[in-house]
Amino acid sequence: MYYGVAYYPEQKNPQDLERDIELLIASGINTVRMGEFAWCRFEPQEGEFHFEWLDPVVERLGKAGIQTMMCTPTACPPAWMCEKYPEILYVDNRGVRRGFGGRRHYCYTNETYRKFSRRIAEKIGEHYGSNPYVMGFQIDNEPAQEATGRCQCADCQAAFRRWVEKRYHTVEEWNRRTGGISWSQELTSFSQIYTPVTAIEPHGISAVPVHFENPSIRLEFERFASAQQIEYQEIQNQALKKYTDKPITVNGTGLATNSINYYESFKSLDRYAFDYYPPMRHTKIGTFAYGFARGVKPGTPFWIPEFMSGGGHGLRGHGRAQTPPGSLKQAVVHAMAHGAQMLLHFQFRTFPYGAEQLNYAIVDIDGVPRRRYYEMQETASLLKRLAPLENAALTTEAAIVVDYDALWALAIKPVNESFQYLSFCRMISDTLNRQGHVSDVVSLDADWSGYKLLVLPALFVLRREYREKIKEYVRGGGTLLATFLTSVKDEYNTGWIESLPAGLTDLFGVTVQEVEPADERTSSILKMELPGGTVYTKDRHWSELLAGEAEIVGRYTEDYKAGQGVIARNPYGKGTAWYMGTMPEEDAFAKLLSHICEEAGLTKPEITVPAQYCEAVCREYEGGKLYYLFNFDKEPHQVDWKGTLVDYLTGEKHQDGALIPTDGFLILLKEAGRNEQG
Repeated sequence: MYYGVAYYPEQKNPQDLERDIELLIASGINTVRMGEFAWCRFEPQEGEFHFEWLDPVVERLGKAGIQTMMCTPTACPPAWMCEKYPEILYVDNRGVRRGFGGRRHYCYTNETYRKFSRRIAEKIGEHYGSNPYVMGFQIDNEPAQEATGRCQCADCQAAFRRWVEKRYHTVEEWNRRTGGISWSQELTSFSQIYTPVTAIEPHGISAVPVHFENPSIRLEFERFASAQQIEYQEIQNQALKKYTDKPITVNGTGLATNSINYYESFKSLDRYAFDYYPPMRHTKIGTFAYGFARGVKPGTPFWIPEFMSGGGHGLRGHGRAQTPPGSLKQAVVHAMAHGAQMLLHFQFRTFPYGAEQLNYAIVDIDGVPRRRYYEMQETASLLKRLAPLENAALTTEAAIVVDYDALWALAIKPVNESFQYLSFCRMISDTLNRQGHVSDVVSLDADWSGYKLLVLPALFVLRREYREKIKEYVRGGGTLLATFLTSVKDEYNTGWIESLPAGLTDLFGVTVQEVEPADERTSSILKMELPGGTVYTKDRHWSELLAGEAEIVGRYTEDYKAGQGVIARNPYGKGTAWYMGTMPEEDAFAKLLSHICEEAGLTKPEITVPAQYCEAVCREYEGGKLYYLFNFDKEPHQVDWKGTLVDYLTGEKHQDGALIPTDGFLILLKEAGRNEQG
């Protein structure tokens, strides 16, 4: 496993650099990430390239066993470039051109900036591509972060018009597909296409608070902006590939920034990589991001180039709570258990300068090693002992489909203020996790054949061609759980003129009769008939009344909805299709999902953990079972099982259970005698 830190030697004076290098070498880590924000050092003047400031650091660390992940510095164009070529600067949806002084203040469509980006990537690839101490390359830094994912400069406006024309061919087709007649928006030329003024990206600011732009053009712009950034990224990818065969990636932000379709953007890259800063103060680390990481590039380990390192001053005044003793080590092993091949803490030493000054780090600003440094040192040593486990197979039996069209469309036209698409998907993932089932997060294009249970949360936009794939999954024996807001719109973000769920009524055996938000005005009680008895609950987020031939498992009990179906189960081929017209309360949903998992034949967990505080991850290892058990709480917790498990690290035998310490973990083998590597 690649384990280490992000490091910025360009910020150091000779004395601090020497001290840091000594600490890095003594820490036992094996990887650093460097170069991502140093364009002004790589190219201090146009066409003048310098590497002598970084080469000695790469070589000295490399000879000590610490490899470098080398970054292209294109997130921060230098001052001379912004001054001489102001057309490269980003223009937001309000028409405001961003000036020099932050980061990511560039247009990813502008040909001048693309030319400079290609050249610096080529120079870095040429210089470091065959360096024995460089293990791989990172392109740019967190694309689309900080509301930089939807440039609307003149170049982007023109490119968007070309994009729309290429997809629709004629204005008449555009008008027909997008309902241009509505509000007199039929066009006579593609020159009349403009980018939207309403922002949905995180931290974006709408120019006009209430504008009600055509949802079709807004969805096309989301797709366009994503594609443009992927195109820009690919320029650097190809530039590097001319000089190296080492892995190339980009550090995305997982599902925190929704500007880029990561299923598409990582197809040509060698690893899926994302930065992750979960809360770690006696809090379970969410696994939704790891499930997504496994689904972007199935079968390939994922990388985390930036990960939490500790508390300290935040960037916006709220700060981050310190990580308790043991939690950094625990988090690294937890990521490894879920499929990570790299984890690099951000950052090694606290910055005295810039926007990220006084921020959290492994080593404080004074350069004195303290608790976090020594814990990193312990973790590096531990990972050497765990190296034989890296290829232990993680088998997942459930998957959740997350779709970017649904994400964007539900942000463009929300159905209920309480409903957030990604939060909803994460909640389902978390519920499965608490029941002992590790789930993947996959796309509509993924291979679903290996999953016993497939969940489609609010698949709001559904192209016609996916209908048969969904049916075939169930017909072949799979169990499908779909929720409200399934197949409501087509790929053009216009409503299907069919009974809902459009094209899938035969699969679910029901049609939607009425819909409304479920809120304080409308919320009603429903009852679910489950094998364990009748469960009463309130509806949440959304309500769909269902009618049809399917078995009605959930019915409303009050108001005019009394007796109306809201949750249905329908046999289809060799499998079963479930449809939830609302979201039950948390405990009730957990009972329903547990029943669905059992019916789908998911393997029952062999280890019982206190789900609120602990987690168990099971992997296959040398013909036996390998268990990672984690306790994220400030109190020790008992974990139970039947039989004997052997501690991989100590060889100690645990009969029928064990106590997991505060912020601790255990790594156990099912069969005695399989702890030789420990």
